[in-house]
Amino acid sequence: MRSFASAVYFAGFLLFASGINAQNRVSNFGLKNQFDRYVEVNFPSDRPVVLIFGDRKGSGQTAGWSEPIYKKFDGKIYVFGIASLSGVPSYARPLVRRLIKGQTDYPVLLDWGGKVATSLGYEKQKAMVLLVSRNGTIRSRRSGAATSAELEKLMSEVESELR
Repeated sequence: MRSFASAVYFAGFLLFASGINAQNRVSNFGLKNQFDRYVEVNFPSDRPVVLIFGDRKGSGQTAGWSEPIYKKFDGKIYVFGIASLSGVPSYARPLVRRLIKGQTDYPVLLDWGGKVATSLGYEKQKAMVLLVSRNGTIRSRRSGAATSAELEKLMSEVESELR
């Protein structure tokens, strides 16, 4: 019985440890945006990448991050907005897609199952911003509303990745 308990403990530890490692790197993924275009995010990349996540409540915090980043780094980095939509039933998806299409002209990747958001540790009801190096390593992680101090730190980190 002890060896069984030890095996279960060890297996749990391995699963836990592998989850930690998965959150330090971004695996390649692809999602459709609100315009029904399939977009792939692949590593290695020729530029640093910023991923900005939000769900229904968290989306109110994303503009505070995305607008200054687009303004300062447009064309120098890749920026992907990702809507975490795991709670949306399949019959409501066309309506949600139309709502997002009507609210922004920027492409927003639609993570219907929440698989990408969950794999990267997204916390519901908050914006999450990840700065990802060219090789897929997460360099920084921020969540919640942007503050001037946190935005300044992120901008500095992005500039470091561009060097």
